[in-house]
Amino acid sequence: MSEEKKTEEKTEVKTGIKEKKTMFSPIFFEVGSGMGTIERGIHWVTSIIMILLSVVLICGVLVSFVDIPKLFAAIVSGKPNALLNLLEFAAGAIIGIELVYVIIAQNLESIIEILMIALTRELLIRYWATWEIAMGIVGIAILFAVRKFLLEKNDKNQYFD
Repeated sequence: MSEEKKTEEKTEVKTGIKEKKTMFSPIFFEVGSGMGTIERGIHWVTSIIMILLSVVLICGVLVSFVDIPKLFAAIVSGKPNALLNLLEFAAGAIIGIELVYVIIAQNLESIIEILMIALTRELLIRYWATWEIAMGIVGIAILFAVRKFLLEKNDKNQYFD
């Protein structure tokens, strides 16, 4: 028997549950063995709320796509700031999708990614003074450094192997 199968069998014997490796494995319904009935109930309720919030966010992003033809029409007609409005819409949709990812994945790398996207969006969309733009760039550089040097290997894509 391979080493991997032996490990799976040992885990199954210890926990009574055979672990399944899936592409998508959120920690929504995983509860610790030391949790009491009230804690398990609270964990279950908060997990359901996170799932519902994710569904609402996805629906909101999908419904917002109705405005895309208007944004393209404004660009073609040559309205001022039309391209900026399209960029603002796209960045908002990306942030909404990343927020769903953060809710479901619950790992440090996804949180840092959404912070980088949100900060970049603010730098691109808003009008800032030069020193404020410089501070934003420094903030993004710090987030890149944190992601590169401070996150451990096992924190990256913890639930999406």
